[in-house]
Amino acid sequence: MKNLIRTTALAVLLGLCLPGAARAGDKKESPEYEVFKLGEIVISGPKGAGNQTATVSTFTAKNIKETHSLTVPEALSYIPGVSVTTGFKNEPDIRIHGFQQYEALILIDGVPYYESNYGKLNLNQLPTDMIARIDVVKGAPSVLYGPGAMGGVINVITKTAADRATFTGTGEAGSNDAYHLSASHGNKIGKFKYWLNFSRRGMDSWPLAASFDPRWGDIVSKPGGTTRAALEDGGKRNNSDLEQTSLWGKVGLDLGPESKIYLSSYFLDSSWGFPVSTREVIIFPNRPAFSRFARMDKYRDFGLDVNGEHRINNALKLRSKFFYHNHLDAFESFADLQMSQQIATSTYQDYILGDSLFADLDLVSWDTLRGAFHFRGDSHQERDDAYLPYAASFSYTGSLALENELRPLDGLSIITGVSYDWFKVDKAEHNLTDKNGNWIRTESLPTGPTKDAWNPMVGVSYSFTGQTRLYGSVARKTRFPTLQQLYSSKGGNLDLNPQRSLNYTLGVSRPFGQVAFGEASVFCYDIKDRISRDAPYPDAMYRNYANVRIYGFEITGKITPYQDLNLRLGYTLMNARDKSPDRVINYVVGVPKHKVDLGVNYRVPRINTKLHLEGLFLAGRWDQLPTPATPTTVALRTGSFFLVNLRIAQPLGDHFEAVAFLSNLFDKNYESQSGFPGPGRTFWLGLNAKY
Repeated sequence: MKNLIRTTALAVLLGLCLPGAARAGDKKESPEYEVFKLGEIVISGPKGAGNQTATVSTFTAKNIKETHSLTVPEALSYIPGVSVTTGFKNEPDIRIHGFQQYEALILIDGVPYYESNYGKLNLNQLPTDMIARIDVVKGAPSVLYGPGAMGGVINVITKTAADRATFTGTGEAGSNDAYHLSASHGNKIGKFKYWLNFSRRGMDSWPLAASFDPRWGDIVSKPGGTTRAALEDGGKRNNSDLEQTSLWGKVGLDLGPESKIYLSSYFLDSSWGFPVSTREVIIFPNRPAFSRFARMDKYRDFGLDVNGEHRINNALKLRSKFFYHNHLDAFESFADLQMSQQIATSTYQDYILGDSLFADLDLVSWDTLRGAFHFRGDSHQERDDAYLPYAASFSYTGSLALENELRPLDGLSIITGVSYDWFKVDKAEHNLTDKNGNWIRTESLPTGPTKDAWNPMVGVSYSFTGQTRLYGSVARKTRFPTLQQLYSSKGGNLDLNPQRSLNYTLGVSRPFGQVAFGEASVFCYDIKDRISRDAPYPDAMYRNYANVRIYGFEITGKITPYQDLNLRLGYTLMNARDKSPDRVINYVVGVPKHKVDLGVNYRVPRINTKLHLEGLFLAGRWDQLPTPATPTTVALRTGSFFLVNLRIAQPLGDHFEAVAFLSNLFDKNYESQSGFPGPGRTFWLGLNAKY
């Protein structure tokens, strides 16, 4: 009831305030926002083949709205080749063609988004209200993206102001007291533009499917032994609450068609609970304690970016991205399922500070040379509990890249590139405690030599007169080890080398008039020196042990039989094989063999009701396998599942739209990761407004 009141209040506020914004604007048909072009890394347009030699999936703001995706992971889950599952920490595990999230490069407007220790952040932090589009580059991304793109690139490109005053708002109420509120405003005044967004969402819990049966599992205390307990009894999922607030802003000067500077900033503040595995929960009660009965009490991100570009002359254009990002989180451990006996609070404090510089040189009409220089410093501080001091580390990461695009014939682009990437730890510390957990001292650890790698690539794209496009590329990609892999007390190894992958892509795409578009591609990734703790040694140390081959194909298509009906289809086949020495089994954890994405849009004539049906099939995947280090481990595999969502939107005049959304329409009981059941049927009712 309280969130229905919130939604109604927002609707009244929009109805009273927005007409003034409408009077300040131009034609209502003009766009509500523009895509922030400075958020791109690879140039798009007639002189920018860039990503045309790789398989690229784009999810626009329109797609986000149709699928009712409130966060970036929800939107990514509908993109072919991308699998999104949820497990420990109630965080999404995002994989691109089987590559883990930390093996890919996650960007917001071309700027890296991660934390230093594990190399990734919870992308549920990122609401979609401020997003113009999401580009997912698979296979062999351009060397201009910088280091860390072994498994591909996800670039979240935000909105900026249109050429008029605009105001949009959303108020929604959902299952179990869930709510979502959002308001955006942008304007252009001469050469000055600004864009602002506020959003807030939350829930008391999310529901399990009606067919879910209570689960008993093991609570394993080390030391202390094992006890059986009812870890989930159905109905509302235990400890699945959420509160999140986000603020986004952008101001800039458009000094000319290719001369502009923008300041972007965001603040994200979240707290949420961790539903436990229904199979097993582990507790380490001795100081500094740790438990999987836990919640994230505080998870805050702050970012400040300066983006600029300026054309020096007809031949040379310069671009720059200066950024500062700050991250803070507090992980609370408890001794019991009811979260009543807190035993520890682990805290991370991170920041990254860096700059990316780009130069585009066109000396002749048929050739473009591009260069990029990336450099950033990463600060990480952590403590296992509040009574301990912070242990600090600092590292540098850099990249120098050159890429040439040759256009010898109309429709033909040949791209060659190479980057030199490096990583150096400058400082590392560790808290030393006695057997009772009492702090003794903070000691410095060795930092080791600079780790570096050369990454060449070559790609070709050719468009026939009938608009059929053939493309292919091959690239060597690397990923440096994370601080966790280098310095973890339970397996850190300073001698780790970068992970390497040789990525191959071959594809074809073609429009069929105004009715249809199709694309098909095949891919193969030969991964060497993948960092793993599965080597046949008793110390469980991280090593460059694993060799993995992932190969398959991807097909996507769009069909518009007539104006009011369009269909979207995606199918991805992924085969992953473990090629490591002394392997126990050939399977690979975390790679589903099949993924199907279906979308149907229909607008009912006369009344203009918009219907969107979304289907998602994800084949079962291995979550746990026996290894040379643990050959008796029980293999765990999730079951395949097919989910259907329905969105109904009814325009109310020129400025309002009523929305109803049902997810998991048939109340499917499923697990995306073993021991972590997914949400059952949920609903949303809301109102959108735009001026």
